Amino acid sequence: MKKLFLLLALVAITSTATFAQIGKGEKSVVANAGFQSDPMRFLIGAQGRYNIIDNVRIAPEVSFIFPKDKVMGLDINLNAHYVFDLSSSAEGLSLYPLAGFAMQNYRIAKRTFYGVEIPSSSGTNFGFNLGAGGSYDLSSTNYLNAEMKYTFSDGDCFTFTVGYGFKF
Repeated sequence: MKKLFLLLALVAITSTATFAQIGKGEKSVVANAGFQSDPMRFLIGAQGRYNIIDNVRIAPEVSFIFPKDKVMGLDINLNAHYVFDLSSSAEGLSLYPLAGFAMQNYRIAKRTFYGVEIPSSSGTNFGFNLGAGGSYDLSSTNYLNAEMKYTFSDGDCFTFTVGYGFKF
């Protein structure tokens, strides 16, 4: 019985690996916009993607978080994606889990609180990301992307973005 389960597990892993084939060396960029929780703030950003091996890509990203309550930010992330190409069942669709590292930079502007002036300050938090995303091909070189991730750090937050990508 144990051998049967082992064989079934091996077949499942092998079929998943052959199911998703995103080629080594594929490159793309994504321009995105979305929001970041805590507090709910609008962001814009850009992400580069490079497939280091079939189905696995690295995705460095930078996002500018617009000021709210005199706090603004600049997040820099380095994530890895494992891409599942679902083109056999849904033409042009791919999904991916992500994991990576985050650097959250913030700046709090000078403000007055009950008549007391508080000087500006800034800081940096380091953490890690976990999330998922998906892409839908519009053509051989253009695609739409949606991604959500949670950043675990001193400044925990949830981020959701949608974007437009270009493959080259």
